[in-house]
Amino acid sequence: MANALSTCYNYGVKAITFATVLIVAAVFLVWPATLTPAGPASLLETNILFAIYGRGFGIAPILGHLGTYKDIESMAVDTQPSVRKIAAIPGSKNVITGIDLVYALAIPCGGSANCLLHADTGLVDKYIQPAAARGWTVILDTQIGRSDPLTEVKRMIDRGYLKFENVHVALDPEYHSVPGHETPGIPVGTVTAGQVNDVQDLLNRYVDSEHLKTKKILIVHQFGDAAVHDRVPYMIADKTKLKEFPKVDLVIDADGLGEPAEKIRRYNLMTNRETYPAVHFTGLKVFFPNQWEKAGHFDKPPLTIEQIFGLTPVPNAPKMLVKPNVLIVA
Repeated sequence: MANALSTCYNYGVKAITFATVLIVAAVFLVWPATLTPAGPASLLETNILFAIYGRGFGIAPILGHLGTYKDIESMAVDTQPSVRKIAAIPGSKNVITGIDLVYALAIPCGGSANCLLHADTGLVDKYIQPAAARGWTVILDTQIGRSDPLTEVKRMIDRGYLKFENVHVALDPEYHSVPGHETPGIPVGTVTAGQVNDVQDLLNRYVDSEHLKTKKILIVHQFGDAAVHDRVPYMIADKTKLKEFPKVDLVIDADGLGEPAEKIRRYNLMTNRETYPAVHFTGLKVFFPNQWEKAGHFDKPPLTIEQIFGLTPVPNAPKMLVKPNVLIVA
């Protein structure tokens, strides 16, 4: 009997020991994965950004549709039908609403060293935090003036705006002042691929240093392009030298006025990844008429959501090569 008990005891110890080894091995196999922090998430991999452009709520509606809203609530009510329409498209991603705010407005250079007016008053309380509460984004759009892209984005960081997960950046080369000219945008301005890469590098390092959970979006507006080649200045010089950065979602936004077929043609050329390998995300800006704008600076007619996302053909137009990740209404 004693020998039998001893044998049972030994088998029991061995079984417990073997089970312990298995558990420990499993823990060590899983443990490194649980310790490895996930990288920042990309909004644009899983969402479409639908943004309204302008200087601010109730401010200068001639500069963009955002100015036609008195506050974020009126914008939410007005944009809901468009958001639902985009979300209902077969195969569509989730839709995030965005405020594309002209944060740095270019003005004639006579009264300002950098030819810019920055919208700092109430920015956090009026736009950033209310947008975050709704799951919206805010894009701080700089028209650059006599400044430069890197200086402008450093200013946003220094002011504390980019620490908010829902705040992103846009550059508008059109209004980058040309030396010897007093009015930004006349003639059309440009940036270099190197300047865009410098901004991406800054944002990439900032996401790292602040341990942000979301990649920063960098939108670059453009209508003059070497691939389009229509005698408009190439708004991103040496565009083939653009780079991709792991914690930045670079978006080339096809800007500019035009009739539907021409807008699609330009969009295809400017955002073609075979020509420009770093262009992983694409955007399209659509200009609607408003009662304050009397010079006819709008698309004739504006593309519809059904046309943009491929449900309805555009007469005499090529097929859009890719659906935009970002749709901006100006």
